[in-house]
Amino acid sequence: MELSRIKSIASTLNKARPGLVVLGWGISLASLATTAIFQALVVPQGSPTDVMTLGRVLYYAGIFAVSFLAGFVLEDVGRALVGFFASYGIGILLTYLALYLPALGGLLSERLAEVTGITLTFIALFPFALLVGLIGGLLGAVTSEP
Repeated sequence: MELSRIKSIASTLNKARPGLVVLGWGISLASLATTAIFQALVVPQGSPTDVMTLGRVLYYAGIFAVSFLAGFVLEDVGRALVGFFASYGIGILLTYLALYLPALGGLLSERLAEVTGITLTFIALFPFALLVGLIGGLLGAVTSEP
């Protein structure tokens, strides 16, 4: 009886795998974006330093790597394309919510947190991160196809 139950759990997880990959992909994108924002890597500043440039390169390399691995696991270009846009939406939402949290705690005014959250989210995730993630996901899917 135990073996049949384990097999049924395995088949359920296998069916849910694309959804779980997309969810993890979105969470990873949000984590990379919030880290880059809080470390001031993608926020426009004065003259960039070498450390900021290296951090920015590592940020985009992280987006490419996560997208490549997710596309590789999804094993299909169509799924990778749809999965990328779904995960990107999840990443945008989670990044915005992370930046809006100070308003929920009463530390900032809601209007200031809203404008800052929207602005920094779009600075971090558009347009270059969108292209890097899309290319990474599609390359991963193409690499895994037989």
